[in-house]
Amino acid sequence: MLNYLPPRLENLKADVLHRYQILNGSMAYDANQISRTVALVFDLPTVIVALNERYRHWYHSQHGVAPGSLDHLLAFCVQSNLSDSPFVVPDVRQEAFFSRDADLTDAASIVFFAGAPLSDPDGKRFGTLCLIDDKPREFGAEKLAVLDSFAQLVSQDICLRSAGRYAVRDLIELEEEKFFLFDLAMTDPLTKALNRRAFFRFAEREVLRSRRHGLDVAVLMIDIDHFKSVNDVHGHNTGDDVLKHLVGVISDGTRDEDLLGRLGGEEFALILPETDLERAGILANRLREAVKRLSFSTETGDFGISISVGISRPEAMDPDILPALERADKALYEAKRNGRDRVETAAPRRPDPVTETSDDWILREAS
Repeated sequence: MLNYLPPRLENLKADVLHRYQILNGSMAYDANQISRTVALVFDLPTVIVALNERYRHWYHSQHGVAPGSLDHLLAFCVQSNLSDSPFVVPDVRQEAFFSRDADLTDAASIVFFAGAPLSDPDGKRFGTLCLIDDKPREFGAEKLAVLDSFAQLVSQDICLRSAGRYAVRDLIELEEEKFFLFDLAMTDPLTKALNRRAFFRFAEREVLRSRRHGLDVAVLMIDIDHFKSVNDVHGHNTGDDVLKHLVGVISDGTRDEDLLGRLGGEEFALILPETDLERAGILANRLREAVKRLSFSTETGDFGISISVGISRPEAMDPDILPALERADKALYEAKRNGRDRVETAAPRRPDPVTETSDDWILREAS
């Protein structure tokens, strides 16, 4: 399933749909190679898989059809649906049945006409494999048997691909449902940031990965200044809008691998993999400035917001992610005490020689 980082759901969903695209109902399947093979076997200029309208829009197979003549050919081939078995008409000009279609046959250069029905295993008819020539031909029982065999192959191909289309549709619906449930379980419904439980889950994994590979990781706590007054003066709907805009600014200013979680109210946490404290401070100030550029208009007046940020990093003696978050939270409230709209970084702790090592922490977490 997931290794360390939650996927960007829309990107992952797009990848899944792309894998199924060849059988997806929105794409037409090109089976022209089958018609070309039939034409080669019988040495004929034109072969068409003439299908009922339900199948025609997604399954195409034809060979030797001149530009602009397909509609005429399909209109003529519709009559073959009256036959329940392979048939051959050496010369349609000699058959009274086709005399009423003289204009149609002349326009499409149809003289010889043969075909075999296409149907599913239950016998439901959905088209005809049609052979056409512009001159008379003789067609014996042996060739009719070969034609019937080709028709069965085409029928099987259509049935398999039709079943595949329905199966893929079901798979896509299941994937969408899975993503919906994942989204429901892992994200905050208002802001779409990770919810508290999901954030701690993925943050623990990222810190463990960073320890294992000797990589930097930074922890940020972010809080909206005077957020209570936003709700009190402008209403909770406006407060919700502020939270969503804040998450948008943070998401736009961070990487896909960064972890943003809403821990409660207006308080957010951000994990920055492979980022030292100095770079984390630069990013935090960039986000702070971006948030200050937000502007909100309401019936009670226009206003802007600011954020305070506290930064820390996990230490070797930390048993889990919580101490780093607590240090970042203390730095956050230091920023509040120092006037808000600022970034404060917690001083790194000095290792206690009697405290367990980083390797011990990793082994305990792995167990």
